[in-house]
Amino acid sequence: MEALIRRWRQLGVWLPVTFVAAVAALVVLGLGRFLSDAGVVVLITVITALGAGAFSSWIFRVLGQAQREMVQRARHLAAINEASLALSSELNLASVLQKVVDLSRAVTDARYGALAMVNEEGKIAEFLTSGLSREERERIGRPPEGKGLLGAVIQKGETLRIDRIADDPRSSGFPPHHPLMTSFIGLPIVYEGRIVGDLYLTDKSGGQPFTEQDEETLRTFAAHGAIAIENARLYHQVQDLAVLEERDRIGMDLHDGVIQSLYAAGLTLENCLEDLAQDPAEVQPQLQKAIQNLNQTIADIRSYIFNLRPRVLADTDLAGAVGGLLQELKVNALLDVQLIEEPGACQGLSEDQSTALFHVAQESLNNVRKHARASSVTAKLQRKDGIFRMTITDDGVGFKPKRSAGGQGLRNMRERVEALGGRFSVQSVNGRGTQLVVELALAMERKR
Repeated sequence: MEALIRRWRQLGVWLPVTFVAAVAALVVLGLGRFLSDAGVVVLITVITALGAGAFSSWIFRVLGQAQREMVQRARHLAAINEASLALSSELNLASVLQKVVDLSRAVTDARYGALAMVNEEGKIAEFLTSGLSREERERIGRPPEGKGLLGAVIQKGETLRIDRIADDPRSSGFPPHHPLMTSFIGLPIVYEGRIVGDLYLTDKSGGQPFTEQDEETLRTFAAHGAIAIENARLYHQVQDLAVLEERDRIGMDLHDGVIQSLYAAGLTLENCLEDLAQDPAEVQPQLQKAIQNLNQTIADIRSYIFNLRPRVLADTDLAGAVGGLLQELKVNALLDVQLIEEPGACQGLSEDQSTALFHVAQESLNNVRKHARASSVTAKLQRKDGIFRMTITDDGVGFKPKRSAGGQGLRNMRERVEALGGRFSVQSVNGRGTQLVVELALAMERKR
């Protein structure tokens, strides 16, 4: 662009000078004998003025076109930057895939978009859309099998840009209830030489076909999308590994704790059998010890089960269960606790929602006890317009949520809530306490 501007600058100087000199020479040499000196001057002036006007019109038209292209390029780059930032903040694979197709529409001004995730056999394993309502998707029916233009992109692994879909011989048409589409652009999403998916966009806004600039913009965005998809996949694999490690830890705890306690109780009972005939008086204290050990083991198992599956919810609602956690915190940590429940706040929560919310409250209050160094904590349960809201606030030392975002506790809480379609947020400032907020659409409200 800079080189082009330099050439225009040179043209702006030399072209008018050359034009004026040529006109003057032509007039003087060709028409000088027919016109007076004044006539020659007038004619040169008129021709020069007309030429200058035409040149100015042309140069401004060229500059205007260049400016529009620069503005368009800047807008596309800004859109790519914004889209890339939005992708980099997400690690949930399903959310990343949907954001990729949504944001690809945004950076190209496309009306419709789709993302196909292809398996090792080259067949579509997952197909996400953007720009279609849920009702439209349901009317269309099952997702495509990878034929027509979609299959052409999958099979060749190359970018395909078409002005009119109906005119392309590779097009296989549309199924019933599918909206008609005109322009098309499709390209593979490639990560380190491996195709991880294919992007398809149709119908650029304004009815114009997709341009070479759109293709370049989409290719740049697809590179960012490939990185985001791979990061989400790696994160998912790490989570799976964490689950396996947790299973190993649980097995280790059972082996070193419960099983060893049961084994010790079994040995005690065997000794009782041996002593029963020889020294019955020694049997009674051994039996009492074995019974004590078994009771303690049973209590440990119950406590373990309680931590995994809140049986307290079988006897009370979420408010009662959270109140129990607060009372336990009050007794064991000597904190001032308060439960604020709006009338009927917990009505309409499903069993899964109550369980998830209880685990979130349990983890949050455990964090308060272990890390916050707080003197008071408040739990508030509210509902409004079909949305349940749980807020847990403490006056402790606070922390930096961004630094702690990778912690297992915060991650587990967030994933529990997001798995139910809810919203999870934590606000904390060093020295000013922490506030945790969970919002869920009430299950009973969603069924209406």
